[in-house]
Amino acid sequence: MSAFLGPIHYWLYNKIQQQQAIVDEIYQLGNQYNLNLQKDCEARYGTFENKPLEEMIDHGNIHGWLQERVSQVEYKYAYSVTSLIDKDPNSMDKLKSILFDKGKELGQSLQGQHLNAPLVFKIISDNLLDGMPCDHANSLVDQSEEQVVWKRNLCVHENYWVENEGDIKVYYELRDAWMNGLTKAIGFVFDKLDSTTYSIKKEV
Repeated sequence: MSAFLGPIHYWLYNKIQQQQAIVDEIYQLGNQYNLNLQKDCEARYGTFENKPLEEMIDHGNIHGWLQERVSQVEYKYAYSVTSLIDKDPNSMDKLKSILFDKGKELGQSLQGQHLNAPLVFKIISDNLLDGMPCDHANSLVDQSEEQVVWKRNLCVHENYWVENEGDIKVYYELRDAWMNGLTKAIGFVFDKLDSTTYSIKKEV
């Protein structure tokens, strides 16, 4: 990555902020179970200061600083979700509702726009954290105005879940809930074609 801040850095930072917003809602859910997830996460992984990127980033180590923030929010997400499910397996339904609603909220903000499948895929890519751009976690298989099919090349999330004794399958169930919330709000259908291949297509 460049030594100067450019669009790709702001793009990645926005994705970090979006995942932190989900983590913040999970903190609130944790309070219902007498879990102080925010305190635990900040003690383990540090505090996230939601300030403009240029005010915080280490300009001498832009790539390293962003990688640290990616890891920080990934660890917090894995720890918080795993702690809740350990406390009460039934909390998974509430977690899915949080993710569905966050996706739906984004979708509702896009209503009225002319959206085709490639644009929806771009919106997904612009908001979901999938490691660093150089990881190339996903690749397109097929695309048209009505449908996009893509494949997950590698999982950049699993280590965070393993280190927290969590189940990576939970991560993908929650991710699917977010996808369903987004696509239903804008007249598209999300489908999982196999364990690593997905599609979005315009509702008929």
